[in-house]
Amino acid sequence: MKAVLFKAPGILDIIERNLPVPKGDELLIKIGACGICGTDLHIFNGEASAKLNTVLGHEFSGTIVEKGKGCSEFSIGEKIAVDPNIYCGKCSYCKNGQIHFCKNHRALGVTEDGGFSEYTIVPLSQAYHLPKDISLNLAAFAEPLSCCLRGIDRSEIKAGENVIIIGGGAIGLIMLQLSAISGAARLIMIEPNEERRILAQRLGAQFVFSPDDENLLQTIKELTNGSSDTIIECVGNSSAAALSIQISNKGSKVILFGLAPFNESIKLNLQEIFKKGLTIKSSFLNPFTFGRAVELIINKKLQLESFPVSLLSLEEIQEMISNKVKKSKSLKYQFNNQKEEDL
Repeated sequence: MKAVLFKAPGILDIIERNLPVPKGDELLIKIGACGICGTDLHIFNGEASAKLNTVLGHEFSGTIVEKGKGCSEFSIGEKIAVDPNIYCGKCSYCKNGQIHFCKNHRALGVTEDGGFSEYTIVPLSQAYHLPKDISLNLAAFAEPLSCCLRGIDRSEIKAGENVIIIGGGAIGLIMLQLSAISGAARLIMIEPNEERRILAQRLGAQFVFSPDDENLLQTIKELTNGSSDTIIECVGNSSAAALSIQISNKGSKVILFGLAPFNESIKLNLQEIFKKGLTIKSSFLNPFTFGRAVELIINKKLQLESFPVSLLSLEEIQEMISNKVKKSKSLKYQFNNQKEEDL
């Protein structure tokens, strides 16, 4: 089988290896689809950590082709979605319900082989049943959706609130839809790309702006009557984080969701934060949200099918992550390991 191996920052290799054999509590799956995440790009660029000589790709789904003796609840040929985050359940954080801070945390596609491969091993604990008619390309959105659910949980959106999303990529547009489900009355998207702003409007944003628009802060203040209740930053850089603070008003909640590179920072006016009574939160991983994400996808509660997605081969993934191929206008890139008739 073929796989894309992370050799070192800036170096990926396509390798050939034998099919792995699942142990008693493991499943061998044929990858159906695996999304390329911004985290994968950060890892490649040396801006986020991953174990060397590991197969990247943590947003994936697939079909079981072999299973260990302890996997009786799953069947050969069954489709599954995969939660990549593996927690020990024994450390002080796990015992306190804070599994995302697990001292022994492992992750498929980061510290263990993941989805940029034709086949991979999945621990039984990480597998979630999927119905036969679900698209594996759609199911590969379960991991980013589960992380977004964590961010929405952290935001504590109340029905009737004004919600502002900064960044209209796949994550921002998922956050937009989850905010609507949570009861947001007014949804505002800030995104520099015009096509993404148009898509945001189709997905429920009443107002869309570019961060370069003149008098942006004043316009939003007037639209919200000075009540920017919740701001969710989905870009992962200092300018977007700074903008989220600038847009805030008294009592605002700011969720810094985007993963920024190492050493990215902003300056904060402490007295401004004090006088506004701001609540500033981050959101890390997806504790206890993956099952909910799968249910939302199965029951078609989000319009993920409307996302422009480019399907790539393993060779094209290597080129795309290495910045050796011109980016398309797609919102999302996925490794696709299915025949055309299976899509």
